[in-house]
Amino acid sequence: MKKKWVTAIIVSALCLTGLGVGGYVYVKDQLKDKFAPNTWVNGIYCTGKTAEEVNRELLADLKAPVVTVEDDTGSRYSYDLSEAGYGFDYSLALETYQRHQASEGWTEMAKQENQIITGEPVISYDEAKLEDWWKALPIVKQEETKPVLEMKLEDQGYVLKSTLEEHLDVEKGLSALLQAVSEKEDQVLLKDADCYFDYEMNEAQKKTYEIWQEAKALEKCGLTYDMGAEKIVFDEALMSRFIAKDEKGDPLRDENGKFYYDLEAADAYMDELCENYHTYGVERPFKTSRENGEIVMVKPGNFGTEIDKTKEKAFLREILTDDELRLKKTVHQPVYLHETSYHGLDDTGGTYIEVDKKEQKIYFYKDHELMITSGVVTGNVRGRHDTHEGAFYIQAKYKNRVLRGPGYASFVRRWMPIYKSIGLHDANWRKEEEFGGDTYLKNGSHGCVNMPDETTDVIFDNAEVGTPVFIFQ
Repeated sequence: MKKKWVTAIIVSALCLTGLGVGGYVYVKDQLKDKFAPNTWVNGIYCTGKTAEEVNRELLADLKAPVVTVEDDTGSRYSYDLSEAGYGFDYSLALETYQRHQASEGWTEMAKQENQIITGEPVISYDEAKLEDWWKALPIVKQEETKPVLEMKLEDQGYVLKSTLEEHLDVEKGLSALLQAVSEKEDQVLLKDADCYFDYEMNEAQKKTYEIWQEAKALEKCGLTYDMGAEKIVFDEALMSRFIAKDEKGDPLRDENGKFYYDLEAADAYMDELCENYHTYGVERPFKTSRENGEIVMVKPGNFGTEIDKTKEKAFLREILTDDELRLKKTVHQPVYLHETSYHGLDDTGGTYIEVDKKEQKIYFYKDHELMITSGVVTGNVRGRHDTHEGAFYIQAKYKNRVLRGPGYASFVRRWMPIYKSIGLHDANWRKEEEFGGDTYLKNGSHGCVNMPDETTDVIFDNAEVGTPVFIFQ
């Protein structure tokens, strides 16, 4: 009986041993191309998984990057590398470690926790597609145009148009892009990568440059015309107008082979300048103080500006024909045949008197601010003493005068003549309601502008001799 039990125990032990050996062989066979127990790769549990399966898991959340190219102007161009088949792969690292586990034996590996860090994945992409994108960029396409250097006449004078500078080295730029992608950088700064260069001038371009310098020398001038409110600087833009040129704008040469000035063009400019400032003896547009801001044409009078064209043309010709005078810093005031107290395109300087005969009102502006306005009485229309219309000015200021004429002698406290016997003055013999109405039609003045005392005093005390007076219907 005892012998049977011993036999049973031995048989059982052998069976268990056989099962153990068989189990070990089975498990080893099952894990020969898979990761051993207790294996983690980049934080992912990988036991029983193949390298290919783990590789897919590791790549699940990875996306192809976008690379950006920035040129020297700050313009940016971006490319999604997925369009070039950009991909990642951890297979080599995973397979290497899986084979290591297999050689060590899975039982040994199972005794410990295996934390694996794969490092950077292997990158692959279609380099030809990335290169095609690069070649299609506008900054690359523009390099197909041949660089030029030419002289042009523009509003600011003769300018040199050059495309010789700051050119992109296409091949160097492409190399910088490929290197950035291979090094997993997401941007390429072409300027920092030293991808720009300048072309050298060829012989024809050198000649153009010399011509431009010669033209620029004639554009130099130290003259400034002092027009009062405005200063006209004879800068390159203005001086270029006087250089003799053909119909294409290219400078002409004289018999000595030198560029020269077209003096008739200078005369034409002086005609234009004088005309811009000519207000004497001509009608002038005038914005009234009427509610609608109506613009009327004021007839010529004794007020206005007229420049002596003959003298100014001679002066400019002298400047242009003498290099020493031309380059000398000079501020010139034009010679006037008629001038006003204030020089400038607005020869009133913002201080003037406005007499509106239609509305029977007077306005006094000082430095563009309205100081006073009131009704007036102008010349008697029925008695043929209508007040003259025109642009006049205060010729003098007197106190306590007797104004005399055929059949009358009137004492006034303030008298401001503007044209012949016509002027501005107080009229205390008139009632307040007469000012600003239709009194002038039947009982107007002898041609003067009658004002209330208060209005007269404000104008007399604040207006200067020379202050313009615009009278209109």
